[in-house]
Amino acid sequence: MDAKEKLQLVKEKLEENSSMPDLDLEVNFFDENGNVLDEPYVLVKYYPTESDERDSKIVIPQTMLNEDVDNIVNYITFQIENFKAEIDSIEFGGE
Repeated sequence: MDAKEKLQLVKEKLEENSSMPDLDLEVNFFDENGNVLDEPYVLVKYYPTESDERDSKIVIPQTMLNEDVDNIVNYITFQIENFKAEIDSIEFGGE
């Protein structure tokens, strides 16, 4: 399986699992011609409160493209959870 096929499956899995109401994911793996970007990434938009938006760009390292689909999905999911935890500790840590 080449990187393009792998990333297409990763994109589908992320879209299936992105059911959190306080998160928006923009999966950016391909250019306008369908070619894999040099730095494929997921833009995560997190809304810790109604009036607040935070975002993070999770770049997929080239070395990760050698991993299987589930490992890539797990990597991205782990990065999203860390990002949310970091924002939550800043936003709500002092309360």
